[in-house]
Amino acid sequence: MSASTSEDAIGRYEHATPTSARLFAESQKVVAGGVSRGTLAFDPYPFYADTASGARITDVDGNVYLDLVNNYTSLPHGHAHPATTAAVQAQLQVSSAVGAPLRLEADYAAELRERIPTLERLRFTTTGSEAVAFAARVARTNTGRARILKFEGGFHGSYTEFYQDIAVMPPLLAGSSAAARPSSAGLEPTQTVTAVYNDPGSVRAAFSAWGDQLAAVVLEPFLGNGALVTATPEFLDAVFDESRKSGALVIFDEIQSLRAGFHGAHGLWGRTPDLVCVGKIMGGGYSLAAYGGRAELFEVLQGPAPSILQTGTFTANGPALAAGRAAMAELTPAAYDALEARTERVRSGIREIFAAAGIPVHVNGMGSMFNISITDAPVTSYRAFRAADAERLAAFRLDLLTRGVLIMPRGTGCLSTAVGDDDIDEILDKIRESADTIRSDA
Repeated sequence: MSASTSEDAIGRYEHATPTSARLFAESQKVVAGGVSRGTLAFDPYPFYADTASGARITDVDGNVYLDLVNNYTSLPHGHAHPATTAAVQAQLQVSSAVGAPLRLEADYAAELRERIPTLERLRFTTTGSEAVAFAARVARTNTGRARILKFEGGFHGSYTEFYQDIAVMPPLLAGSSAAARPSSAGLEPTQTVTAVYNDPGSVRAAFSAWGDQLAAVVLEPFLGNGALVTATPEFLDAVFDESRKSGALVIFDEIQSLRAGFHGAHGLWGRTPDLVCVGKIMGGGYSLAAYGGRAELFEVLQGPAPSILQTGTFTANGPALAAGRAAMAELTPAAYDALEARTERVRSGIREIFAAAGIPVHVNGMGSMFNISITDAPVTSYRAFRAADAERLAAFRLDLLTRGVLIMPRGTGCLSTAVGDDDIDEILDKIRESADTIRSDA
């Protein structure tokens, strides 16, 4: 692909967003890199939001975008959801953070356990990063072991032991495992081990080398940052079989995959991990997550002098609990089915549109999520994801943005309940226009 398509899209974007350009330039003088959240930055600069409602965002220049990012999958009902907003406003009449337990904490925990029976006991946290980190501490304390096994391309938050091999190149060789490689400067050394996602041989290799040292295996049911590559039954069999034989625990990171179904992804597959981490949509747009699992594993958090001490000034604060509870109450099995049906329209439509345009594409996704990879190969591994045409995807994504549809730079999108059938028609029309644009310049 020549550079002209990308240059044209950049030119149209810059012409439409002069206020965002100015704000970003000013921000860079006081905020390192311009934004404190790296995922929000993209070339040539991010647009600045002004207002948002339902499925749409309006930027500071008056451009309106149909939002298929939903704050990186965390908004199940879009923006300014009435029931969530009302629940938060009611709780704010009590306090923004009262500094004492609220009945709301146990009530919401009980509702989550009804939805996800694996959560026999749980603890709330403020972020998904904290949830996964505390789950690892529970695993280490119960097993007396130190190492954690993760998989390349898997994102489990910002704590050191998990901020490893997130976007690594080159990918690991099939059937191999290795000491983890940090994905950021400034991290202290860890004992984390990395293996190849969807590769049973790699799982066996990791356990052969480190099995008696592994406290837990942590994995996403799909790679949220890696084209939504979904775990195969054979891969999951290897993870559970090797873990059971060695005495390691299995942690499912369902921070994103709670979107897969009413009981989470592991509910769809009939798998029972030892520990589960949930977040994003369960906060209803507010900062809330949780980790839980088998009751006996959580004895280490019980009593006046627990083995594991968890605290945090804003942990389980009332507005976040109220928001999450209100949002999840409307995510009924019927709501999940409707989201799945609409998202499948998008996934199928993308395949048809790209095929008609003569552009190779592989579309992954489940539940209310989809991912576009421009490639003629099946994207069933991290290696295949990294081999796809990232330059062409970036041109497509920016062109789509100039037409008023927002997806993530990595090609991922998700639907909220605020997206209706007419919106799906609009989304597919805009995708067709953008696909035609990158085809004409091939």
